[in-house]
Amino acid sequence: MRQTRRNVLLGTAAVAMGSVTGCLGTSDAGSVPEDDGGTIQASFFVVSDFADHVAADAAVRNLVPFGQHGHGWEPGPDVQRDVFDADAFVYVGDGFQPWADKIVQNVRNDGADVNIIEAWHGVDLLDASEDHDAHGADEHDHGAKDPHFWLDPSRAKQSVRTIANGLAERDPANESTYAENADAYAERLDSLDDTYTERLSGRTRDTVLVAGHNSFRYLAHRYDFHVEALTGLAPDAEPTPKDVRRAQSVVDEHDVEYVLAPVFESDRAATQLVRETDAKEALPLTPVPTLTEEWNEKGWGYLDVMEQVNLRSLERALGVE
Repeated sequence: MRQTRRNVLLGTAAVAMGSVTGCLGTSDAGSVPEDDGGTIQASFFVVSDFADHVAADAAVRNLVPFGQHGHGWEPGPDVQRDVFDADAFVYVGDGFQPWADKIVQNVRNDGADVNIIEAWHGVDLLDASEDHDAHGADEHDHGAKDPHFWLDPSRAKQSVRTIANGLAERDPANESTYAENADAYAERLDSLDDTYTERLSGRTRDTVLVAGHNSFRYLAHRYDFHVEALTGLAPDAEPTPKDVRRAQSVVDEHDVEYVLAPVFESDRAATQLVRETDAKEALPLTPVPTLTEEWNEKGWGYLDVMEQVNLRSLERALGVE
């Protein structure tokens, strides 16, 4: 059962708005009460959601504004100041968000009293070389690793425990609380993993077509199916006519009925593929970089989107009977 801290960590992060490109992120909705107890800041929606469950009543804030991107974003000085004033900063990992890397480096150079938590530390990351071979120069540099580990619940568990350990280093008096909360959330991740395994076991197809960038390899690797994507790992890559022709051939070769359309990317290619091929419909799929307004209003987090959106679409795309 999720435990509650006595000393609640509350944040007052000021968020700078700006033009952005790349993987999306969002900040927590609503206002955050002021408090002298401390703050936990995060650089990306998924890791902020993980940290929120580990930290119990702590107000964990995602620094990236709602509906904005995490790559290519250049935050204003208030954002770095918020991190310097925080007790902990949770970021995905070196190379994923250049602006977060710069802040981490500045914190370390300054010797600021902020606990830096790299969420993918200890996670077995997939090699991106396969995707580089397929899509060539359009790739984003993530250190030759695919960063989207959280789409595999078993890998997400390692990240949750890393975050718990990082928070405990800063706040050893509540180490047992963080550990218990991490264990409780890990059980929910195990349940999600079991649900995916059970519900996808009756699939009649083994290939899905994603009309966007290829951020779903961890799902495919975990549940033993193949992803054909329009573009590679770079979230801002524009599909070429050659990419579209290749996708059309995938529809024909694998008798694809449903094209998977990443929620926070343009649906133009998915619409074109449905219009010009025998595919019936485009279905939503997301690497959960942020929430839609509807999901946010429902109070959904990572687990909800994974089950209510991604799993339902995959069931149809993989011909589950």
